[in-house]
Amino acid sequence: MANVRNVNGSPDEVWDGLEWTDLNEAEQALWASLGWDADSWQEETDPPASDELYWADLSSTQQKAAGELGYTQELWDKE
Repeated sequence: MANVRNVNGSPDEVWDGLEWTDLNEAEQALWASLGWDADSWQEETDPPASDELYWADLSSTQQKAAGELGYTQELWDKE
């Protein structure tokens, strides 16, 4: 499986500019663990429930995925 791209600075600035098909298999798997799929990523369906949760309300699996995607509790809770 490919590596997740290195995120420096705001993760939102990195991920918001990408299409689902721009994400590699590892990145898609991490976002999928947060409930995202191609349709929600492209805003064809509503975002997953995790999008509205605070870090503390994410499962440990979701927190790990978010961390691998460049988020910290502080950054996640700002969104």
